[in-house]
Amino acid sequence: MILIDKKENILSGYNSYLKDESKLSFGDVSCIAIPENERELADFLENNYKKNIPITISNGRTGVTGGSVPLNGCLLSLEKLNKIFGLEKKGEEYILKVQSGVSLAEIDNYLDNQFLEGKKYFYPVDVTETTAHIGGTISTNASGERSFKYGSTRKWVRYLKIALSDGGVLNIHRGELFAKGYKKEFRFPDGIKKDIILPKYRMPAVKNAAGYFSSQNMDIIDLFIGSEGTLGIILEAGIALVSRPENIVSIIAFFNTEKDAAEFSYSARKTLDSALVFEYFDKGAFELLSGKFPELPAGKEAAIFFEVASDSRNIDRIIEDIAKLLDNHGCSMNDTWTGFEKKDAKKIRLLRHAIPETINEILAERKNAFSDLHKISADIAVPENKFLELIAYYKESAEKHRLQYTMFGHIGENHLHMNILPKTPDEFRIAKDLHRDFAKRAVALGGTVSAEHGIGKIKHEYLEIMYGKTGIKEMAAVKKVFDSKRILNRGNIFPEYLLDDK
Repeated sequence: MILIDKKENILSGYNSYLKDESKLSFGDVSCIAIPENERELADFLENNYKKNIPITISNGRTGVTGGSVPLNGCLLSLEKLNKIFGLEKKGEEYILKVQSGVSLAEIDNYLDNQFLEGKKYFYPVDVTETTAHIGGTISTNASGERSFKYGSTRKWVRYLKIALSDGGVLNIHRGELFAKGYKKEFRFPDGIKKDIILPKYRMPAVKNAAGYFSSQNMDIIDLFIGSEGTLGIILEAGIALVSRPENIVSIIAFFNTEKDAAEFSYSARKTLDSALVFEYFDKGAFELLSGKFPELPAGKEAAIFFEVASDSRNIDRIIEDIAKLLDNHGCSMNDTWTGFEKKDAKKIRLLRHAIPETINEILAERKNAFSDLHKISADIAVPENKFLELIAYYKESAEKHRLQYTMFGHIGENHLHMNILPKTPDEFRIAKDLHRDFAKRAVALGGTVSAEHGIGKIKHEYLEIMYGKTGIKEMAAVKKVFDSKRILNRGNIFPEYLLDDK
């Protein structure tokens, strides 16, 4: 095992391990441990458990909520647990078994060289950062652009091997352990049985990555998916695969009005049964990208990026259906960029991914004048019949204060990222207050305060808006059963003071 235990060595050679994409400041870290196998990891856990040393789990460090940023104690990197064990068929499904530190890019490359019964298969969760590790994506129930078609990570996890804070190991298979109502008697690796009392809050019926999954008679594997490393450490996973489409056509259509774009997406969702992705960009996104993509059409107010799966037998029919839909909503195929080839599709996806990159570049420049500035980004989803009401509230709120903003993201799931780009400390304070208002409005509309990024260490107050103090305490009580010394990923999901409350 690689162990770095002197502060000067940590800061000089391993500083990048103490950060994720949130830019949250790290705390007083006493060591970084990088085990090369599960035995080394178990020994490390047992030692820290005896000494009550907090442990922060690190995978690909691609999160945006500070989940892998250590506040104190030791940081545990799972990067060396990166074996792909191979494929097996269970019933009608192919399952890929991997260790926690395998990246999504490595999974995709491995599967690209496999033919199963004459077909190629793939893992359909396509988060933006393909360097993300599978363990991290499971711990946050990550999703991506194609979650419109394929759903979030939870849908594809069939097996988990989990290390508890004392080094004990759980093996949990989907379909084997269920709660009775909101209660489950659980046998731990040391043979002791304990009752788990699940939170009784009602989760919103939308795409959701906020807090512990909890429902009556639930499959217990779902408690660990999205728990952000607060209950245990994911060592291995079995993930289900789907057959890879023969072809994927990528299209971005530019509309004269936001209303045309939104109504096109609603119609297309119901008509294009082979659609994989629906993403929205507003005029603010075009303005941000005009320097990098001067070929963007002038005078357009919004765009929809979408992808459809096709084969040689149905491609002509699909394009005809798309052309009709566009004509019905003030657009045409002449107002699109269409990617039939990989290089063309890559350009379209580059535009999508360039939006958050450009936002970060702009804020980095503004921080030269005001070091505390950063973007305010809402990760909210609401029911479809409340979506336009939320978008109108976003626009009205930002424009009232003359703030620079842009909205983009997963319109297919009624989930846009509302980004405010403050220019001054006063604007930053206003934007933070607006974010809190957005969270309250989302909950009132039946939505979630975090649809895909999780809560981490920076969104506690929004989770409390969603589930109340009682719901937060119920989650903390579950953690105390699995992590009796409360040393794993302290600060994630709920405040630390709840863990110290006897």
